[in-house]
Amino acid sequence: MRAVANDEMVVTMAADREGPQVGPLNEAVVSQLNAAIAEARRVDGVQARLGGVSTQPNYTREGKPNGWRVRGEVVLESGRMPALAQLASKLGERLQVSSVQFRLSRERRRAEEQSLLREAAQGFRDKALQAAQAFGYKGYDIRELVLQPGQGSIPRPMMMARNAPDMAAAAPPPPLPDEGGDSDVSVAVSGTVELTR
Repeated sequence: MRAVANDEMVVTMAADREGPQVGPLNEAVVSQLNAAIAEARRVDGVQARLGGVSTQPNYTREGKPNGWRVRGEVVLESGRMPALAQLASKLGERLQVSSVQFRLSRERRRAEEQSLLREAAQGFRDKALQAAQAFGYKGYDIRELVLQPGQGSIPRPMMMARNAPDMAAAAPPPPLPDEGGDSDVSVAVSGTVELTR
């Protein structure tokens, strides 16, 4: 297993609206998200896409309908973490930061797994030869091999936004980290050998 510095950041940002009619709320939320996506796409190296949009009725304490709440999300991804953190901070003036995650890119994970596989294979061969020699044999033949790439760490949210839309409007956007810790990458090699004279 090897700890590898994460090289991608994923920021999910949300827009919330409440009111008596659902149509205008949906339009306002989708318009706000589309504007954020358009702004994000002007930043080199940032990918932006629409996340989920949900519509829910609001109720009074007595259980009576009391308007609607619409929430939509936009997902921003980039390997340029400082640029994405700066963009998210700017968008945070209009949207809530819902979550921040860090992960390894596919290319980086693949390269690390290949490097670990070479190390694990050499370790397997060394142990098989040591075992053969310990029992008075000259060598071994591999009969079965099982390769198990590790799943690594699952990206976890680093921070969550407040749920109340009025609180998000009143508070400044939180500062975002531009370094994202490490992920574990592992590869296991196991199998059976036949000792040879």
